[in-house]
Amino acid sequence: MFGQSDLRNKLVNYGRKLFLQGHDTRQSGNLSAQMEDGTVVITTNGLKMGRLESDHFSVVSLSGELISGDLPNWEFEHHLDIYNANPKHKAIFTITPRHISKLVTEENLNVENVLPALSPIVAMRTTTLPRIPLFRSSGSCFLAEMAKSHHAVLIANIGLVVMGEDLEDALCNVEELEETAALRMQAANDNFRYLSNEEIAEINAVFAH
Repeated sequence: MFGQSDLRNKLVNYGRKLFLQGHDTRQSGNLSAQMEDGTVVITTNGLKMGRLESDHFSVVSLSGELISGDLPNWEFEHHLDIYNANPKHKAIFTITPRHISKLVTEENLNVENVLPALSPIVAMRTTTLPRIPLFRSSGSCFLAEMAKSHHAVLIANIGLVVMGEDLEDALCNVEELEETAALRMQAANDNFRYLSNEEIAEINAVFAH
């Protein structure tokens, strides 16, 4: 586990990686990671991912108490809900994904899984990608319940919330989901061979993430 200074620097680096991949080109999104003592280091308001500095972060407790820095915007509650619900998650990105954002405008969207898995590695990392309405994302236990069994959730009008065991794990989850979305967009039609529920269950039974 990294000290706070090292963690801030790592968050800066991962913010730049996300920016270079084409996510959050506006002043939106949040990055956070949990310290060994349980406190959370999270981005403050109105910052571009590609221009983060080590002092652009606040520190909050899991109960929401501000320890240092400016009070983050209300989206930080999403992160705290997730950390409290699933101790395995140690890093969270809230981003506007480059490809997935375009796909979710489709009319016949399956809100229980907006991005069916095309490959075993995606199924291992994010079995399903549910989409939930904004009103269910905060002030209730709905998002927390989702976090117990998912590594990513799409929140309407907010973006993609991706969790990981560490920052690199969270980034890998983003990359696999975005690669799947990019393949969907490049195809002329929806003639894909998605993994079946039985195949996904078998993959996760053998390679639990």
